[in-house]
Amino acid sequence: MLELEHVTAAYSGSQVLFGVNIKAEAGDVTCLVGRNGVGKSTTLKSVMGLVNTPAGDIKLDGKSVFKMPPYARAKAGIGYVPQGREIFPQLSVRENILLGMEANRKIKTIPDYIFETFPILKEFLERRGGDLSGGQQQQLAIARAVVSRPKVLILDEPTEGIQPSVIQEIGRVITKLKKDMAILMVEQYLEFVLEVSDKCYVMEKGRISMSGPTETLDKRKLQTLLSM
Repeated sequence: MLELEHVTAAYSGSQVLFGVNIKAEAGDVTCLVGRNGVGKSTTLKSVMGLVNTPAGDIKLDGKSVFKMPPYARAKAGIGYVPQGREIFPQLSVRENILLGMEANRKIKTIPDYIFETFPILKEFLERRGGDLSGGQQQQLAIARAVVSRPKVLILDEPTEGIQPSVIQEIGRVITKLKKDMAILMVEQYLEFVLEVSDKCYVMEKGRISMSGPTETLDKRKLQTLLSM
């Protein structure tokens, strides 16, 4: 389980997050939603240690990772797919996945479950990452993050720039992966959120304003918040 406890974050002295509390449990897809600029991506970056977090705590299975550098958090079991995917375009699909294995040196070869979960990647193993479509690059980015078998997978806008037909495939992948890990996801596409998430947190101006099981939240209010 991943826990954020009273986390604050700031850029150049300007505070962005104000005491954020979030729990993402194994077996669940936990979604963080809100309009642009309220601090959602900053929240995910704070989990990875990529922004200044002067106060609060971040725990993985009850142990604090708050003072760990980003590479140590990855080795502790946090996989991260940033907004825009950030695969290595000049490297092959195989090489991109092998880089993900650096977070867990016990894994010596690409596990079969990667190709069972992402069959298209097996077909394109030797193709350069930059030559893949947007949806295929997203699958590669997720595969790279989960090949080390993390305890938590963090996804920032996984449907951004992807065709509707491929979004369904991304949803299938996320639903399959949650059986083995906790998933914390930032997403703007409300229909996708309602389809794949188990719990939802709504963020406004760096604070959590509403949370609960996704099925119990006011869908009209969610729609209004996301369209503001």
